[in-house]
Amino acid sequence: MTAGLSERQSAKREQIATAARKLFLEQGYAGTSMDAVSAEASVSKQTLYTYFPAKLDLLKAILEEEIASISGAEATIPDLKSVDDLRNLFLGFATQLSGMLLQADTIALIRLTLGEAFRMPELRETLRNALPVRALQRFAALIAHADQLGLIAAPDPDLAARMLLGPIMTYVAIDGFLITGDVTPPSPEKLERIVDYFLSMVAVTP
Repeated sequence: MTAGLSERQSAKREQIATAARKLFLEQGYAGTSMDAVSAEASVSKQTLYTYFPAKLDLLKAILEEEIASISGAEATIPDLKSVDDLRNLFLGFATQLSGMLLQADTIALIRLTLGEAFRMPELRETLRNALPVRALQRFAALIAHADQLGLIAAPDPDLAARMLLGPIMTYVAIDGFLITGDVTPPSPEKLERIVDYFLSMVAVTP
């Protein structure tokens, strides 16, 4: 995180993280040394360890920053006037989530992280919180807000969020992380069907 850092410090931290990300994807986590990161980032080892005391800290930071731009868990809840407004929000987020997660570099980073996560409980927790939990929180917040407005009937926002996010994540996992060859995000038509199926179950009929 960059909270409390000056602009210069934030830029230096980003310089190091960018170098580490490049090396992790090229050489793997185990094959990348802190010496190599220091050289790639053109910083001293003292500077490197000031920002990232351990290699695991580097991978966690890269993962968190990668996913934060996708999930938007802290986004402001928008004003909703109708179920159509909610539908558009769900579609926008589903499109952003699936599209960004299925980019080649992101897939490579997630695969690399998964390969290390089962040996490192701390990293596993970071991956869990960075990806599925944040996305669930974002959907659940929108669902809870829409329920309070009387647009939908969803007394258990967490369960409803899982019902909506689950089908989207099958495309990300089955047709993304676990596939060999080219990856294609789900079509807009498929995402529309997922959202519409969900809304058909929870929308309040006037």
